[in-house]
Amino acid sequence: MKDRIFGVLQRIGSSLTNENVVKTVIIHSPMDGTAADLSTTPDAAFAGKMMGDGAVVTPSGDTVCAPEDGEISLVFDTKHAVGLTTDSGVELLIHVGIDTVNLNGQGFTALVETGQRVKRGDPLLRIDLEYLKTHAPSVAAPVLCSEMEENMKIRLLHEGAVKAGDPLFAIDYYEE
Repeated sequence: MKDRIFGVLQRIGSSLTNENVVKTVIIHSPMDGTAADLSTTPDAAFAGKMMGDGAVVTPSGDTVCAPEDGEISLVFDTKHAVGLTTDSGVELLIHVGIDTVNLNGQGFTALVETGQRVKRGDPLLRIDLEYLKTHAPSVAAPVLCSEMEENMKIRLLHEGAVKAGDPLFAIDYYEE
């Protein structure tokens, strides 16, 4: 009986929380690979959400695609990361690999430039996965909402094998 009551209270609590959600934005995977919770990223700054919140994808292919429609806000000179402002107003950062800034662009080909409009699925970067695997500590690619507000919460939608374009995480906006 106690377990049933606890279960009902949990459902009531979660439904009350869901009533406060005023908007949800779905962010899709920018690449084929393996999706996981951001806390599993083999880098303390990313795992600790110091750069933003989101998910991590360990790529299995050579193409990084736009996870949403929007505008490229930044292509790093070293081509290891791309910033995107989505049409829904979300600031995203796709950072391919750990410590890949030290590769000075080797293993990366930028297919877009700052200010360019993109549609979900458009190629952003081409990566030499084998080169990155041998020259970087990890190829894990954090996909981050880099501008988190207090009324925003990330919800992981997919763990395990993922294809580019599959829903990766949701950003729930709560009443302020």
